[in-house]
Amino acid sequence: MNILKSIRDVKKINLLMLITVLYLGTILVFGIIYWKIANLSSGEFFVFQEDINTNIRINAFKRSMEIGTCSKDLKNAINNLIIAGEYKRQPVKILDGKELYNFDFNNSLGDAWANYYYLLVQEKGITHIKIKNVKEYDVVSKFKTYMVEISLYRLNDKNEDGNYQVYKGDSNRFKKIDTVKIWIENYPMIYDKFFNNENYFYPLNFYFINLMKNSISFLDDSPIVLKKIVNDKFKHSLWNFLYFSTVTITTLGYGDILPNSTLVRVLVMVETIFGVFIIGTFGSCLFWNSKK
Repeated sequence: MNILKSIRDVKKINLLMLITVLYLGTILVFGIIYWKIANLSSGEFFVFQEDINTNIRINAFKRSMEIGTCSKDLKNAINNLIIAGEYKRQPVKILDGKELYNFDFNNSLGDAWANYYYLLVQEKGITHIKIKNVKEYDVVSKFKTYMVEISLYRLNDKNEDGNYQVYKGDSNRFKKIDTVKIWIENYPMIYDKFFNNENYFYPLNFYFINLMKNSISFLDDSPIVLKKIVNDKFKHSLWNFLYFSTVTITTLGYGDILPNSTLVRVLVMVETIFGVFIIGTFGSCLFWNSKK
């Protein structure tokens, strides 16, 4: 009787707060457990809906490449690389000075990679390019190519129409952001076809894309990271499994993430039962008159 009396003396609000903390704590603990299992199993213990799986891979790629802001177009470009099977490339790392570059000696980068790199540099506010230096360069024995050094600029003029114009050597209009190197086999032909003068500032959208399309070198480790991501060799985000834990404990079960192993199914059952018990207890306390 003394125990029952003590329980009745507890303020309802404090008890409800305690149950709420227990509920949220359960979501957190099980979410972390699911997350750990997913990373240890490379995601094989879960089944992800196609669009969820795509977003997981894109977000993992962004984290690995340290891409901050990412527009919808850039996300689509990353997804297009996966769909087009660009992760199947076998890049070769070659040291140039102090920098390592990834080469594909079998094929030029093509449209998918050109569009990806265009959108990637565009995210940094770059609007124009200028060809800084070109020289013949034997990357490997008996493989003649041209090293093209490109300066990346941002147009100071806020008029967006200027982003698509060619400027003739007016450097005061621009702020230099970065310099990149690419290697192209048939550069003289491309130059004659698209360019008039190396001292001009060319808009990013057309000229940079055509250079990257014909490049045999990547600007970074994107192809290597992409291959790891597609092969599920990446760390899953905790957020997805906190979401899964919340959906599980509330018995909503949307089906966008599903358990795919006995271990995870058992954990899901335990969490669901525990969640129902906590909700039931919360409801009982909510309508419990502590004065009785």
